[in-house]
Amino acid sequence: MDILRPKTVPLSEETILWFEFLLKPNLLTKHLTKPLPDPSPTDLITQFLSIAPENQNQNELNSPEADSMNKNEGLKYSKKQLALKILALKVAAFLRWDLDVLEKNLPLQKQVQLLSDLCSVTAGKAVNLPLSLVHECPIIGPEGSKHSLNFALTLYHRWVLRAQVIRGSAAKSMKPFNVVTGVQDTTPYTMRDDSFINSLEPFTNISIDFLNQVIADPEPFRILTYDSFVALDAHVDNVQQRFDMAITISKAELKAQIHYDLCLLYLYVQKYELAKQNILLSKENFEQLKMEYSKKPLQSFLYCSVDEEQLQGYMLACGVTGEPIGLLQRLNESVVNHYSDIVAILKEDNVAREIPMTQRKILELNVEGFVSMGSPESHTSDQKELELAVVALNAIRYVLDGDDLLGSNIALQKYKHQQLKLLELMLQYGDEQYEEFSLSDRELLKKYFIQTISLMNNANGIEPVLRTYQKLVSYQEYEDLKKQKMKEDVQFTGIAVQADWMVCESKMLRLDVGTYERQLITCTHASGVRKMLVKLAGTNPTKPLWSINPSWSIPLSMKQLLVSLQRGFLQDFAYILVGKSRELAAKKDYSAAIALLTCLKSETTRPELANNPVVLKLGKMAAWEGLLIQIQQVLDEWPKKPTDQAQFIRNCKQCLNASTSNDVAPRAKILEHCAAILLNLNDWNSLLTPDKRYPALELSAAIAQAYLDIEKFKGTKKTNREAWDLILQMLINQQGSRRHTSDNSIMLQQFFCKLRDPVVISIVLSLLAKLHNILKDETNLDLNAEYMFLWPTNVNNPAIYNLKVLDETLNNLLQQSLKYYPNNIPWIKLKGDFEFANGNFEVAMRYYVTALVSGSEFCTIHLQRPLIDDFIIRRMIKCSSNLGCFMQAAVLCQFLDETDYGLAFKSVSEKTSSFSDAMDSYYSCIWDPTLLEFIVNWHFKKGEHKRRLQAITYLGQLELNANNNEEIKREAAAIRKTRFLRSLARQYML
Repeated sequence: MDILRPKTVPLSEETILWFEFLLKPNLLTKHLTKPLPDPSPTDLITQFLSIAPENQNQNELNSPEADSMNKNEGLKYSKKQLALKILALKVAAFLRWDLDVLEKNLPLQKQVQLLSDLCSVTAGKAVNLPLSLVHECPIIGPEGSKHSLNFALTLYHRWVLRAQVIRGSAAKSMKPFNVVTGVQDTTPYTMRDDSFINSLEPFTNISIDFLNQVIADPEPFRILTYDSFVALDAHVDNVQQRFDMAITISKAELKAQIHYDLCLLYLYVQKYELAKQNILLSKENFEQLKMEYSKKPLQSFLYCSVDEEQLQGYMLACGVTGEPIGLLQRLNESVVNHYSDIVAILKEDNVAREIPMTQRKILELNVEGFVSMGSPESHTSDQKELELAVVALNAIRYVLDGDDLLGSNIALQKYKHQQLKLLELMLQYGDEQYEEFSLSDRELLKKYFIQTISLMNNANGIEPVLRTYQKLVSYQEYEDLKKQKMKEDVQFTGIAVQADWMVCESKMLRLDVGTYERQLITCTHASGVRKMLVKLAGTNPTKPLWSINPSWSIPLSMKQLLVSLQRGFLQDFAYILVGKSRELAAKKDYSAAIALLTCLKSETTRPELANNPVVLKLGKMAAWEGLLIQIQQVLDEWPKKPTDQAQFIRNCKQCLNASTSNDVAPRAKILEHCAAILLNLNDWNSLLTPDKRYPALELSAAIAQAYLDIEKFKGTKKTNREAWDLILQMLINQQGSRRHTSDNSIMLQQFFCKLRDPVVISIVLSLLAKLHNILKDETNLDLNAEYMFLWPTNVNNPAIYNLKVLDETLNNLLQQSLKYYPNNIPWIKLKGDFEFANGNFEVAMRYYVTALVSGSEFCTIHLQRPLIDDFIIRRMIKCSSNLGCFMQAAVLCQFLDETDYGLAFKSVSEKTSSFSDAMDSYYSCIWDPTLLEFIVNWHFKKGEHKRRLQAITYLGQLELNANNNEEIKREAAAIRKTRFLRSLARQYML
């Protein structure tokens, strides 16, 4: 029941009729100040404006009441109309003109009527909306007020901008434009409302200009209050409004609100840079506003209705964190702007030390190149000054970081012809920031400058500089430094010049022994080792010299051989050279390590030792150890091949043959390395007759045979079981032989780590992948690799094999192989399959995208078969769906030979909370009109008006016309495929 409209039935005593608010204005104040007034303030506004309709009946205007109409001829309202409108405006003023409240609770027509009444009353004449030229200062009636009309127009233009934003939100959600609670004549969002707001769009720029003028206006901005509107009195013919009761607010409050409204509009029309500028200004003024009101704790904002949480949210939407811009970002912006303000930034960083020193060094090199090119933006002298300034500031930073040797001293050497100028700049910047540096920083700089000045000889040039800048190094300190550098005749006492100093012989011997032992440990040349051994001979007969350093370790077989030698020089010399060679090899100093072993080999061929079989055996062992280090060097420097590859291969073959002869047998590690390097160098035939005592050699022979089978049968199907059976045996996980199985698996992985040749690696990967598929026994998770036709299709009793060890071996081999061949497409796909099988969908997607990017020459050529096929596409679709990126999955459905519309439609219809699946950003990647049509209809059902329009725009592109020839369609699809692939690369690879 409408409690404000008079009824024919009796009413309760608490019921207030609408004309009672006219008769007793204090009743309105009393009602509004209740904790929960019923009806609410917005309900009252709706009722007041409904009782006073906008279109006045002509009979009413000609009635006797018209004779008592307001004397102001500008306002064509009857007294009843004007009285009700004044009451509505008083209620709006009580709400502080909060557009958030008014827009949420008033129908659109009532919002327009309220703003029109406000403009009319403040102007003293009738004003109709929408307005187009109100910013040109319309004529004000005799009872109008300029500052009050300015306030009304500001509120109206704010509403114009906000109405378009709200209309867009309402169109997306397909909900009523305004939800008014408790009012019976609520008008939902209608086509009439839509057409009215459409009519406002041509005036948007006018509203923006007006609001910017208000912000820039130096005159104070005054807002109308509750007391500014005076209710009409039946006993007074002409009631004047109290516009002088308006309150002046600060510019910060006005700017915070207007910049906030402008940001909302710019976000809506996708002008993100302007939105960012306005939200930053709104934030800045809002902070100032909070400081102003902090002095009045009991008073709330008079005009600004900005919510701080929403303000922060819009800042994030504009890409602003609210934190001050860091020095590194400012540095990057300065580089883009031809190094503007670079000196100030570097000076700040010398105190804050935010920018990494590597970035500052890169900047120094860039400025040097910038100056050398002679950029036309500045004069040559200014450029040179800029270069020296950057160098000087970097040198100061080096000193403060405690790294003056690498930075400042090198800079002084590099610019030795301008050394004095560089030092002057360093002293100048040091003095300018003296107060900002800490005490420890000042001490570091002072110490550095004193040391630097003491090394410089240009005294005449330094003195004027030190007289100018004396905070870090005073001129008096410089004078003292000069006196210290002067040559003086120092008189020594007699005892100081005596030559007969005596030192205890025992102490002298201990000092010498310690010195020689230290030199023996540190020297890296065989001649130095020989010299130190001669000096240390006989110093400690009970202790061998090779035992002074526990870090020297040699193979067990060689150690047993050396222990059997007679105690003496050769034993120590051989042990130390082998130990040092292994140390150097571990540090990747291969040439020095090989030189030591070569020297040992030469030592064993001396004539007096030629008839000693132990020494001959030692020489062969040294040769094998030298070969091992050569192999390690080749493996480490792959794909660089050995200098004399033919001789290198002969040495490896000789080593393998020595394992089966009665000669000195190399140890197992050397044999494994020889077999691996011969595989990598494709010397297949030398591996076919292995020593079966060594599993690695047997496996090498099996891999070589597999390759020969490929060559012999030209890729046709021929099952190879040798390598298959060997690896299966190493993966057995029987309870009674766990330790043996573990040793085999470790040996297997260590051997695979030595593989470098792509063909060999592909053969091994195919074997492991095929075995993985059989043991995993899930068709949907199968791995795909080259040469899988070589291997059997089943395994007897698969439960006895260790799938975990197989996974680890396969993964390690893949990672190592991709390190040497990062663009091998089949291996990258296999790595993606492996991660997919283990449920790591994001990692799998990264490798699939990497394969497509590498195969398309980094998105420069179109995707083609066999690079992309239905198998990899379906796996990418599965990965995208599991990651919540359903729109990506829908786009990928087009890549199939036959588009899977069912899956695509299902993917589009899925709801997701993933921020990475921005739906409308992928419309430009869709070339299938059927899919676009489904998206258009789907947005229509969801009420997403803006997205629907975007989809329609892409659907209407000429190259997607169904009547185009096949060549145009293929080119359109290829372009969109590449665009989508680049989008995936940015998401998963960067």
